[in-house]
Amino acid sequence: MTAKPWGALLFWYGQFLSLCRMNRLALEAYRVVTRDNPRHQQAWSSIGFLLADRGEHDAAIAAFERAATLDPKDAASQFNIGFVLQRRGLHEAAIERFNRALEIDARVDRAWYGLGLSLAHLGRYAEAAVKFEEAARLQPMNPYAGYQLASARHKLGEHGKVRTEYRRVKGFDPKVAERIRLEFGVSDKP
Repeated sequence: MTAKPWGALLFWYGQFLSLCRMNRLALEAYRVVTRDNPRHQQAWSSIGFLLADRGEHDAAIAAFERAATLDPKDAASQFNIGFVLQRRGLHEAAIERFNRALEIDARVDRAWYGLGLSLAHLGRYAEAAVKFEEAARLQPMNPYAGYQLASARHKLGEHGKVRTEYRRVKGFDPKVAERIRLEFGVSDKP
């Protein structure tokens, strides 16, 4: 495959292949794009996603690092690095990357959520609760932020706040609300 005059088209073809779950071919297309245009930030990010899905975490981080270098103001690249680090169990390093993403753009609800997950994993529940609250504020219909917030509040012994979160989530996702009710002993009775 050669891509010089067709780089943009080949990138979008890679996107199509990826949507069709033809990931090996998509990865090959993106690699041709980056070989011909090493500054194609989106292709590097796409390579990172595909490699992360394959469990090739170090290579995925390297691709996301390349994307971050090409666009230092791209919060998504920092988030993606944090996400892969988190999947590897490297929570302190993930926290650093989620914080970098939030320094670039404090509206990235996924970064607040990821930050909360890593903090909770490290047993820092009070800090985690604050991060989950912000994730829920930015994306009010995210039941997972609500569940994690209820979990952190439960671990902190803040049962009234668990009940408040249960009621909030119940308004838009009864299944997750039921999970909160069962796991954390929330009662529907006043």
